Amino acid sequence: MWPGSYTMPDLIEPYFAFDDSDYALQTVLARQAWPARPGLHSFIRVRKLVETEADRNTHLWSKVDTDPEYRALARRIWLQDFVPSEDDPSPAEALKVEKEQIERMAQAVAQLRARGVRVLFVRMPSIGPYLEYENQNFPRARTWDALLAATGAPGIHFEDYPEMQGYKLPEWSHMTRAEGERFTAVLYRIIDRDFWGPNAAVFAAESKSAH
Repeated sequence: MWPGSYTMPDLIEPYFAFDDSDYALQTVLARQAWPARPGLHSFIRVRKLVETEADRNTHLWSKVDTDPEYRALARRIWLQDFVPSEDDPSPAEALKVEKEQIERMAQAVAQLRARGVRVLFVRMPSIGPYLEYENQNFPRARTWDALLAATGAPGIHFEDYPEMQGYKLPEWSHMTRAEGERFTAVLYRIIDRDFWGPNAAVFAAESKSAH
């Protein structure tokens, strides 16, 4: 225990700097509009999206929400990934990777359970072209449903809960700080009500299996 009411950030932050790669010289240089070499596709690198506070709490940078040009840039960067390219794996290769990742997760969940850890997966909201891309390339039945089946762990998918929908996601995949705080309260109520609260069915089932 640290003396008094000090926390780790209180003791460390005044003396050490936590690196923010968005401000690193090599990052700034790489993001410049350099002329593309012949035969090389020009790709816009991901820009700064978040702010991290002294306690490591991280939230969406307000500029993504309030600056129309910067928000459009963030969206344009995501759209690059949604266009098929020569570097994309074949359908067979992509499916192989999906299955391997699900198997790895099943092993990790089994190890966590062996140590008494309870696991609950959460599928966070996304909207617009971002969600369309995910649904097309990573359909729920083949990914999310397969993950829960392989791990035997419960899950919360935002599309199953009206109260987890309708949030403001400026660049289609991250909430504003205010929306994130509102969403966190909603998510906690769902977990308490449906999964790990004293009266939740999942909690009761896990308690019985533990005994």
